[in-house]
Amino acid sequence: MKALLLINGSAGTGKMSHSTYHMIEKLSLSGYETTVYPIIPGSGLTAEALLDGKEGLYDMVVCVGGDGTLNHVVDGLMRWENRPLLGYIPAGSTNDFAKGLSIVGPPHQMIATLTEGTPMAYDIGAFNDRHFSYVAAFGAFVAISYATEQKYKNMLGHAAYVLNGLSRLGENINYSCHMWVSTNEGSEEGDYLFGAVYSTVSIGGISLKGQMRSELSDGMLELLLIRKPNNIIDVEQIAASLLAGNINSPYITFKQIRRAKFVSTEPVNWTLDGEFGGSLSQAEIHVEKQALKIMVPK
Repeated sequence: MKALLLINGSAGTGKMSHSTYHMIEKLSLSGYETTVYPIIPGSGLTAEALLDGKEGLYDMVVCVGGDGTLNHVVDGLMRWENRPLLGYIPAGSTNDFAKGLSIVGPPHQMIATLTEGTPMAYDIGAFNDRHFSYVAAFGAFVAISYATEQKYKNMLGHAAYVLNGLSRLGENINYSCHMWVSTNEGSEEGDYLFGAVYSTVSIGGISLKGQMRSELSDGMLELLLIRKPNNIIDVEQIAASLLAGNINSPYITFKQIRRAKFVSTEPVNWTLDGEFGGSLSQAEIHVEKQALKIMVPK
Protein backbone atom coordinates (compact mmCIF):
# COMPACT_ATOMS: atom_id res chain seq x y z
CA MET A 1 0.00 0.00 0.00
CA LYS A 2 1.13 3.58 -0.65
CA ALA A 3 0.39 6.82 1.16
CA LEU A 4 0.98 10.46 0.20
CA LEU A 5 1.66 12.76 3.16
CA LEU A 6 1.11 16.48 2.47
CA ILE A 7 2.23 18.85 5.23
CA ASN A 8 1.57 22.57 5.51
CA GLY A 9 4.20 23.58 8.05
CA SER A 10 2.93 27.16 8.25
CA ALA A 11 -0.57 26.18 9.39
CA GLY A 12 -1.42 27.07 12.97
CA THR A 13 1.68 27.05 15.16
CA GLY A 14 3.45 24.62 12.86
CA LYS A 15 3.92 22.13 15.71
CA MET A 16 2.32 19.21 13.87
CA SER A 17 5.09 19.27 11.26
CA HIS A 18 7.43 18.22 14.09
CA SER A 19 5.49 14.93 14.29
CA THR A 20 6.34 13.93 10.72
CA TYR A 21 8.55 11.03 11.82
CA HIS A 22 5.80 9.68 14.06
CA MET A 23 3.33 9.81 11.16
CA ILE A 24 5.69 8.00 8.79
CA GLU A 25 6.49 5.44 11.49
CA LYS A 26 2.80 4.76 12.14
CA LEU A 27 2.01 4.42 8.44
CA SER A 28 5.04 2.20 7.81
CA LEU A 29 4.15 -0.17 10.64
CA SER A 30 0.71 -0.48 9.06
CA GLY A 31 2.16 -1.46 5.70
CA TYR A 32 2.23 1.90 3.90
CA GLU A 33 5.09 3.10 1.75
CA THR A 34 4.94 6.84 2.36
CA THR A 35 5.87 9.76 0.10
CA VAL A 36 6.17 13.13 1.85
CA TYR A 37 5.78 16.60 0.35
CA PRO A 38 5.64 20.01 2.03
CA ILE A 39 2.87 22.36 0.93
CA ILE A 40 4.45 25.77 0.34
CA PRO A 41 1.91 28.29 -1.01
CA GLY A 42 3.39 30.58 -3.63
CA SER A 43 6.18 28.17 -4.56
CA GLY A 44 4.31 25.83 -6.87
CA LEU A 45 4.15 23.14 -4.18
CA THR A 46 0.38 23.36 -3.79
CA ALA A 47 -1.98 20.52 -2.94
CA GLU A 48 -3.61 20.69 -6.37
CA ALA A 49 -0.23 20.56 -8.16
CA LEU A 50 1.04 17.69 -6.02
CA LEU A 51 -2.12 15.67 -6.65
CA ASP A 52 -2.42 16.45 -10.36
CA GLY A 53 -1.74 13.37 -12.47
CA LYS A 54 -1.30 11.10 -9.42
CA GLU A 55 -4.66 9.31 -9.57
CA GLY A 56 -4.35 5.61 -8.83
CA LEU A 57 -0.89 5.87 -7.25
CA TYR A 58 -1.95 6.09 -3.60
CA ASP A 59 -4.23 4.17 -1.26
CA MET A 60 -4.34 7.04 1.23
CA VAL A 61 -3.68 10.78 1.04
CA VAL A 62 -2.93 12.42 4.39
CA CYS A 63 -3.36 16.17 4.86
CA VAL A 64 -1.61 17.96 7.74
CA GLY A 65 -2.77 21.56 8.01
CA GLY A 66 -5.75 23.78 8.68
CA ASP A 67 -9.20 23.96 7.14
CA GLY A 68 -7.84 25.93 4.18
CA THR A 69 -5.15 23.33 3.45
CA LEU A 70 -7.75 20.59 3.60
CA ASN A 71 -9.93 22.55 1.17
CA HIS A 72 -7.20 22.42 -1.47
CA VAL A 73 -6.53 18.72 -0.87
CA VAL A 74 -10.22 17.87 -1.12
CA ASP A 75 -10.59 19.94 -4.29
CA GLY A 76 -7.67 18.05 -5.81
CA LEU A 77 -9.03 14.64 -4.81
CA MET A 78 -12.50 15.44 -6.13
CA ARG A 79 -11.00 15.71 -9.60
CA TRP A 80 -10.12 12.01 -9.39
CA GLU A 81 -12.64 9.37 -10.40
CA ASN A 82 -11.13 6.73 -8.10
CA ARG A 83 -10.47 8.45 -4.80
CA PRO A 84 -8.27 7.02 -2.03
CA LEU A 85 -8.86 7.21 1.70
CA LEU A 86 -8.35 10.67 3.17
CA GLY A 87 -6.45 11.11 6.41
CA TYR A 88 -6.55 14.47 8.18
CA ILE A 89 -4.34 15.79 10.97
CA PRO A 90 -5.72 19.23 11.90
CA ALA A 91 -3.02 21.82 12.52
CA GLY A 92 -4.80 25.13 11.90
CA SER A 93 -6.02 27.91 14.16
CA THR A 94 -9.71 26.98 14.22
CA ASN A 95 -10.16 23.49 12.69
CA ASP A 96 -13.96 23.62 12.32
CA PHE A 97 -14.09 20.58 10.06
CA ALA A 98 -12.00 18.37 12.35
CA LYS A 99 -14.14 19.25 15.37
CA GLY A 100 -17.25 18.22 13.46
CA LEU A 101 -15.77 14.74 12.93
CA SER A 102 -14.19 14.50 16.43
CA ILE A 103 -10.68 14.45 14.96
CA VAL A 104 -9.28 16.23 17.99
CA GLY A 105 -6.90 15.43 20.81
CA PRO A 106 -3.17 15.08 21.42
CA PRO A 107 -0.96 14.49 18.35
CA HIS A 108 -0.33 10.78 19.02
CA GLN A 109 -4.08 10.17 19.25
CA MET A 110 -4.86 11.94 15.97
CA ILE A 111 -1.98 10.18 14.21
CA ALA A 112 -3.26 6.80 15.46
CA THR A 113 -6.58 7.56 13.75
CA LEU A 114 -4.84 7.33 10.36
CA THR A 115 -4.43 3.56 10.73
CA GLU A 116 -6.59 2.58 13.69
CA GLY A 117 -9.65 4.67 12.92
CA THR A 118 -12.71 3.93 10.82
CA PRO A 119 -13.31 5.10 7.22
CA MET A 120 -16.41 7.32 7.07
CA ALA A 121 -18.04 8.37 3.82
CA TYR A 122 -19.04 12.03 3.95
CA ASP A 123 -20.59 14.66 1.70
CA ILE A 124 -18.66 17.25 -0.28
CA GLY A 125 -20.02 20.57 -1.49
CA ALA A 126 -19.54 21.58 -5.13
CA PHE A 127 -19.23 25.33 -5.76
CA ASN A 128 -19.24 26.18 -9.48
CA ASP A 129 -16.09 24.35 -10.64
CA ARG A 130 -14.56 24.02 -7.14
CA HIS A 131 -15.31 22.04 -3.99
CA PHE A 132 -15.52 22.69 -0.26
CA SER A 133 -15.33 20.46 2.78
CA TYR A 134 -17.80 22.18 5.07
CA VAL A 135 -18.79 25.77 4.21
CA ALA A 136 -19.26 28.26 1.39
CA ALA A 137 -20.19 31.73 2.62
CA PHE A 138 -20.62 35.36 1.56
CA GLY A 139 -21.28 38.65 3.29
CA ALA A 140 -20.07 40.40 6.42
CA PHE A 141 -16.92 39.09 8.09
CA VAL A 142 -16.17 36.33 5.55
CA ALA A 143 -12.98 38.13 4.46
CA ILE A 144 -11.57 37.74 7.97
CA SER A 145 -10.91 34.04 7.39
CA TYR A 146 -8.56 34.67 4.48
CA ALA A 147 -7.44 38.24 5.25
CA THR A 148 -6.03 37.61 8.74
CA GLU A 149 -2.25 37.43 8.43
CA GLN A 150 -0.69 34.02 9.08
CA LYS A 151 1.76 35.40 11.66
CA TYR A 152 -1.15 36.59 13.79
CA LYS A 153 -2.96 33.27 13.38
CA ASN A 154 0.19 31.49 14.56
CA MET A 155 0.65 33.77 17.59
CA LEU A 156 -2.96 34.15 18.69
CA GLY A 157 -4.85 31.23 17.18
CA HIS A 158 -8.62 31.75 17.00
CA ALA A 159 -8.28 35.01 18.96
CA ALA A 160 -6.67 36.55 15.87
CA TYR A 161 -9.92 36.12 13.96
CA VAL A 162 -11.92 37.63 16.80
CA LEU A 163 -9.66 40.67 17.08
CA ASN A 164 -9.66 41.16 13.31
CA GLY A 165 -13.44 40.89 13.32
CA LEU A 166 -13.79 43.51 16.05
CA SER A 167 -11.49 45.88 14.17
CA ARG A 168 -13.73 45.58 11.11
CA LEU A 169 -17.04 45.72 12.95
CA GLY A 170 -18.00 49.16 11.65
CA GLU A 171 -17.45 48.38 7.99
CA ASN A 172 -19.13 44.97 8.22
CA ILE A 173 -22.22 45.84 10.21
CA ASN A 174 -23.37 48.12 7.39
CA TYR A 175 -22.71 45.53 4.71
CA SER A 176 -25.53 44.13 2.57
CA CYS A 177 -26.00 42.66 -0.86
CA HIS A 178 -29.15 42.04 -2.85
CA MET A 179 -29.36 38.36 -3.64
CA TRP A 180 -31.76 35.95 -5.34
CA VAL A 181 -31.45 32.46 -3.91
CA SER A 182 -33.22 29.51 -5.52
CA THR A 183 -33.03 26.01 -4.02
CA ASN A 184 -34.78 22.66 -4.32
CA GLU A 185 -36.81 23.84 -1.30
CA GLY A 186 -37.98 27.15 -2.77
CA SER A 187 -36.69 30.65 -3.48
CA GLU A 188 -35.66 33.70 -1.45
CA GLU A 189 -34.85 37.31 -2.33
CA GLY A 190 -33.59 40.11 -0.18
CA ASP A 191 -30.80 42.31 1.11
CA TYR A 192 -28.52 40.04 3.10
CA LEU A 193 -25.87 40.66 5.73
CA PHE A 194 -24.55 37.11 5.53
CA GLY A 195 -25.24 33.80 3.85
CA ALA A 196 -23.75 30.32 4.07
CA VAL A 197 -24.22 26.79 2.78
CA TYR A 198 -22.56 24.33 5.10
CA SER A 199 -22.33 20.88 6.65
CA THR A 200 -20.55 21.21 9.98
CA VAL A 201 -21.14 21.73 13.70
CA SER A 202 -19.35 25.10 13.78
CA ILE A 203 -18.29 27.95 11.52
CA GLY A 204 -15.35 30.13 12.55
CA GLY A 205 -15.26 28.37 15.90
CA ILE A 206 -18.89 29.33 16.69
CA SER A 207 -21.08 26.33 17.46
CA LEU A 208 -24.21 25.88 15.41
CA LYS A 209 -25.31 22.65 17.08
CA GLY A 210 -28.76 23.98 17.72
CA GLN A 211 -29.36 24.03 13.96
CA MET A 212 -27.39 20.99 12.88
CA ARG A 213 -28.00 17.45 11.77
CA SER A 214 -25.81 14.85 13.45
CA GLU A 215 -25.37 13.05 10.12
CA LEU A 216 -22.90 14.57 7.65
CA SER A 217 -23.30 11.96 4.92
CA ASP A 218 -27.01 12.08 4.11
CA GLY A 219 -26.80 14.14 0.93
CA MET A 220 -28.04 17.34 2.56
CA LEU A 221 -26.57 20.78 3.25
CA GLU A 222 -27.74 23.64 5.48
CA LEU A 223 -28.63 27.06 4.09
CA LEU A 224 -28.41 30.01 6.47
CA LEU A 225 -29.36 33.52 5.33
CA ILE A 226 -29.32 36.61 7.55
CA ARG A 227 -31.17 39.66 6.30
CA LYS A 228 -29.68 43.14 6.75
CA PRO A 229 -30.74 44.50 10.15
CA ASN A 230 -32.34 47.92 10.44
CA ASN A 231 -30.55 49.03 13.61
CA ILE A 232 -28.28 47.92 16.45
CA ILE A 233 -31.21 46.46 18.38
CA ASP A 234 -31.93 44.15 15.45
CA VAL A 235 -28.25 43.15 15.40
CA GLU A 236 -28.44 42.16 19.05
CA GLN A 237 -31.62 40.17 18.40
CA ILE A 238 -29.98 38.28 15.53
CA ALA A 239 -26.89 37.51 17.60
CA ALA A 240 -28.97 36.31 20.54
CA SER A 241 -31.04 34.05 18.27
CA LEU A 242 -27.98 32.44 16.67
CA LEU A 243 -26.20 31.89 20.00
CA ALA A 244 -29.34 30.23 21.36
CA GLY A 245 -29.74 28.07 18.26
CA ASN A 246 -33.09 29.73 17.65
CA ILE A 247 -33.86 30.23 13.95
CA ASN A 248 -37.35 31.62 14.57
CA SER A 249 -36.35 35.17 13.71
CA PRO A 250 -37.70 37.36 10.89
CA TYR A 251 -34.08 38.06 9.95
CA ILE A 252 -32.98 34.43 9.71
CA THR A 253 -33.78 31.90 6.99
CA PHE A 254 -32.71 28.32 7.58
CA LYS A 255 -33.31 25.35 5.27
CA GLN A 256 -31.89 21.93 4.55
CA ILE A 257 -31.15 21.72 0.84
CA ARG A 258 -29.45 19.67 -1.84
CA ARG A 259 -28.69 22.47 -4.27
CA ALA A 260 -28.82 26.26 -4.51
CA LYS A 261 -28.19 29.03 -7.00
CA PHE A 262 -27.17 32.53 -5.89
CA VAL A 263 -27.49 35.57 -8.15
CA SER A 264 -26.52 39.06 -6.96
CA THR A 265 -26.80 42.49 -8.52
CA GLU A 266 -23.04 43.03 -8.04
CA PRO A 267 -20.11 40.64 -7.51
CA VAL A 268 -19.74 39.51 -3.89
CA ASN A 269 -16.78 37.87 -2.18
CA TRP A 270 -17.14 34.22 -1.23
CA THR A 271 -15.08 32.09 1.12
CA LEU A 272 -14.70 28.31 0.78
CA ASP A 273 -13.55 26.67 4.02
CA GLY A 274 -11.81 29.92 4.96
CA GLU A 275 -10.09 30.33 1.58
CA PHE A 276 -10.95 33.07 -0.90
CA GLY A 277 -13.57 31.65 -3.25
CA GLY A 278 -13.76 34.52 -5.73
CA SER A 279 -15.76 37.68 -6.33
CA LEU A 280 -18.86 36.49 -8.18
CA SER A 281 -22.32 37.62 -9.17
CA GLN A 282 -23.51 34.04 -9.66
CA ALA A 283 -22.74 30.80 -7.84
CA GLU A 284 -24.24 27.33 -8.03
CA ILE A 285 -23.85 24.88 -5.17
CA HIS A 286 -24.85 21.25 -4.85
CA VAL A 287 -23.95 18.33 -2.62
CA GLU A 288 -21.99 15.30 -3.80
CA LYS A 289 -23.18 12.59 -1.45
CA GLN A 290 -20.55 10.45 0.28
CA ALA A 291 -17.96 11.57 -2.25
CA LEU A 292 -14.92 10.93 -0.01
CA LYS A 293 -13.99 8.55 2.78
CA ILE A 294 -12.10 10.03 5.69
CA MET A 295 -10.47 8.25 8.63
CA VAL A 296 -12.22 9.15 11.90
CA PRO A 297 -11.80 7.85 15.47
CA LYS A 298 -13.63 4.64 16.25
